Amino acid sequence: MGVPRVRSRLRYAFDDDNRLVVRERRPLAERAQPVRIVEGTVTADGGNRLVYRADTPTGIPDGSRPHGLTLDGTWALTREHDLALTLHETGSRSRQTLYLKGALVRAKAHALVFALRRHGGSAGPAQALTLSGRWRADARNRLTFLAEKAAGLDDRLTLSGGWEVGPRHELQYRYRRRADGGPSREERTLVFAGAWELSAADRLVYRLEGSADSAFEFRASLQRPSLNAREGRVVYQVGIGLSRGKTQQQRVTLFGAWKLNRDLSVSFEVPYAGGRVRTLRFEGTASLTARDRVAVALWGPGGEPLGLTVTFTRDLIPDASLFVRLRRDERERSVVGGVQVRF
Repeated sequence: MGVPRVRSRLRYAFDDDNRLVVRERRPLAERAQPVRIVEGTVTADGGNRLVYRADTPTGIPDGSRPHGLTLDGTWALTREHDLALTLHETGSRSRQTLYLKGALVRAKAHALVFALRRHGGSAGPAQALTLSGRWRADARNRLTFLAEKAAGLDDRLTLSGGWEVGPRHELQYRYRRRADGGPSREERTLVFAGAWELSAADRLVYRLEGSADSAFEFRASLQRPSLNAREGRVVYQVGIGLSRGKTQQQRVTLFGAWKLNRDLSVSFEVPYAGGRVRTLRFEGTASLTARDRVAVALWGPGGEPLGLTVTFTRDLIPDASLFVRLRRDERERSVVGGVQVRF
């Protein structure tokens, strides 16, 4: 009766040029551990599983197809902002983590794109690996990408640093990483195209362009609850929880033009890159002050107070009939100290 043969197992890794490295684990009696480097390209399928396609017809050991290998696991980001995929443990495969070297190069409403390092720094475009999903802010106000997986589950890829607001109100994320794996470090910037929304008294929302369900909802505090429309801005403070218990206080200042409309609603026109202007429209409670100024306490989309009052002077109200309406209502209702008109 022969001795049962121990079944060999394959272990995978990626080298610094993102080539697949296949190692065959054998019994201790067989000291040789064969290693194979397989040239190929890295992509992700519709379920955000890693797919490696070999360049040569020899194929990949244990591949689901002659020239390809599909691996499922949990995606994450390292401190250096490289990609990490921890493979799901199966009967024939132990738990292990694969690392891909590259840079975050593009953020879309439903995608996060990586440029992967090429073998030998070869010329031409880098390999692009795109994960699909949506963006959210986590409990510490950090930018987080939820990569959609099977059964309604998500992998969380969190940008661990702080973020900022660019000169045209765009949300930006800056980080530093080693340049091509060397000792020097380079700065990278990820720009999120979108627009700001004021939705609640303690919330500030940045919705990504072209999406209704991909947005960052930050816990925020309003710095000045009473504004003069002439100043043309609104300021919030956002605390971002970083590593080691540190917190970054990020000031978000939105510049724009406040306007009082004929129906006593309020508009705030905010400029963005490319000449775009996004108009935020609010309803609220208007009152006529002693100096013939109109103060409007703004409401959120659900009718709840935003904790923000905007005051308009006479020169900013081109329609004089608004004052006539407010004074008439004041006389009719005989309210001492000003009149409130709900709209």
